Amino acid sequence: MSANALTELEQSLASACAERMPDLGLTRVTVRVAGARIGLSPAEIELICPNGPSDVAAILWRQGDAALESDEVAAQLSAMKVRERIGFLLNRRIDAACADERATHRLIGHLCLPQHLGLYRSLLWDSADLVWRKAGDKALDENHYSKRAIVSGILATALMTRLTQGVEAQHEQIARNIEQVMAFEKFKAKLPLKPEDALLGAVECLGKLRFGAAA
Repeated sequence: MSANALTELEQSLASACAERMPDLGLTRVTVRVAGARIGLSPAEIELICPNGPSDVAAILWRQGDAALESDEVAAQLSAMKVRERIGFLLNRRIDAACADERATHRLIGHLCLPQHLGLYRSLLWDSADLVWRKAGDKALDENHYSKRAIVSGILATALMTRLTQGVEAQHEQIARNIEQVMAFEKFKAKLPLKPEDALLGAVECLGKLRFGAAA
């Protein structure tokens, strides 16, 4: 089987799973039922997704990342400042993920299980990296990692906000979080912080993203 054919089958199987996830969740039963629905044998399903539901979860998550890759997005970004680009990309990324909110509830529920948190962190990091690259970031110093850690936190929290409170709350939270990060960056630039102070500030910033200003 060619790489292109395998990729097409991965996408088809993941989409078939997404259709059934609102009712069945994301389980091996879901993968088996969805695979049979599109004419795949158990051996073909095993070849396409050897890790079963976790492979499907990764494919579905990355479908959301693909929403940032269009020429239309690139054209819109060209007229924006960096902070505007970050907000725009995060909102677009979450809007793409929530095209079917019932399926996305099931997807996040799967990724938030303790045994899948490593996968979820990796997927969030990859999405945050994509957001920064699309925003024009080329930094390779220690800020490369802190920027992605912070945007990973914003993405995870804003996605949960979207699923529980709606799109307006999502937009408000992303704008508020970016403002908090910018305020911290301005503060950091004014003071000769020691490395341990900078780390403490970054941890405090992430805490506010997760728990609010009282953190």
